[in-house]
Amino acid sequence: MKERCEIKLKKSTILLAEDEENLRNSFKKILLLYVNEVYTASDGEEAFEIYNRCKPDILITDLKMPKLNGLDLIKIIRKENENIPIIVTSAYTDQSFLLESIKLSLVEYAIKPIREINLSQLLESCANILLKNSKTIINLGNQNFYDYDNKNFISKGNNILLTNKEISFFEILLAHKGTLVTKSDIEDKLYIYEEAPPSALKNLVFKLRKKLKVDVIKSVSKLGYIIE
Repeated sequence: MKERCEIKLKKSTILLAEDEENLRNSFKKILLLYVNEVYTASDGEEAFEIYNRCKPDILITDLKMPKLNGLDLIKIIRKENENIPIIVTSAYTDQSFLLESIKLSLVEYAIKPIREINLSQLLESCANILLKNSKTIINLGNQNFYDYDNKNFISKGNNILLTNKEISFFEILLAHKGTLVTKSDIEDKLYIYEEAPPSALKNLVFKLRKKLKVDVIKSVSKLGYIIE
């Protein structure tokens, strides 16, 4: 594995979704040889909850899981995050999933058990994607910055911590920097797995602006929001 990929992985986190406990625990031990942290989930719903809370850099998910299967989990996450590297693991080849997976931009559909040499190659591919998509620090003007690595806002040298929802909202706008993002598009990505009152987005923006104390988020009346 290339040195820059090793360094990137050592700073990265993985979400591992696997319903078989023994396999999940042994897989986690191997993954920890490569990355900084591994979050584990035993079903799809738990995986999505951890994804929202921890914002992992890489997703590795089993295909067949209780409550929410791997395919539906990936579809939900892809609505919010088009770039996260995803590896699917399965004990057999599922032809219907293979057809579905074409539009989900997977790193690999891997048949279990995965040999360590193959895992190393897959993680190197993930690291290359992370390096390619790395934005690090975005300059928003007037000494205001957004730090992608640490997930915080910097204003005149002061770090401002954001909640997970605020981070997601901010990164949705930054992914379309200079372009209006409609309220409905934002709500579809922010509240994928939960019921939200009509005022939820408005309240989120109000609190975020109050916290930032600078006017980097522009409103377009009745339409949406933009970061220029």
